[in-house]
Amino acid sequence: MLPMTRARILIVEDEPQLRGLLRLYLERAGYAVDDAGDGEAALSAFRARVADLVILDLMLPGMQGETLLEALREDSEVPILITSAKRSDVERIAGLRLGADDYLAKPFNPHELTARVAAILRRTRPEPGAEAEPILSLAGGRLVVDPASRRYTLAGGAGGRLTPGEAALLTLLARRPGAVVAREQLLEVVARRPDEVYERVVDVHVANLRKKLGDDAGDPWLIETIPSAGYRLVAERDRP
Repeated sequence: MLPMTRARILIVEDEPQLRGLLRLYLERAGYAVDDAGDGEAALSAFRARVADLVILDLMLPGMQGETLLEALREDSEVPILITSAKRSDVERIAGLRLGADDYLAKPFNPHELTARVAAILRRTRPEPGAEAEPILSLAGGRLVVDPASRRYTLAGGAGGRLTPGEAALLTLLARRPGAVVAREQLLEVVARRPDEVYERVVDVHVANLRKKLGDDAGDPWLIETIPSAGYRLVAERDRP
């Protein structure tokens, strides 16, 4: 069996010393690394050589990190790990809502960053020889999802691509159709920090899924909120 190609990481950080330090740690961990000091350079680097994960500082010269994140999301669902001196819960949740997969507040230990990178890549890059997740046909065929590519198709032909967190959450719900899945269980597949902010990551992913798929929280055809418990896929018997 051929070995898996080394994951490529793009570091977007305007402080040269920190950028060099992160590059050193990630290369020592076995990753291929590109880096950029501003948003325009990062976009050019990403389009020239697509990364498997982007480490993104929000406070950049010129194009702000939030703008860069939105630009990356227009072209790709690459996993994004935000690093920022913005530490408030509101700012962290806002970053996740924009489509980031994780958020690490500065200052941080480079060992923690490499651990976060490894955790994200484990969720987003299949192991060599791993059995592929089967195609999901949900809501009586109204939604079809390929977990491997994270592409989805709605009845009528509209479609797109889910983020790694959205795909992981939907796959877990699909394994237990009609059953309530607790937030704590869903959190295990979308984040690795069981604190009060990251518990809300599940809600962010569900909200983003509903927006993409046209699911109404008040009258759901796909994902139902169970107050004080979690979420479940709407059972066939409950559909009109």
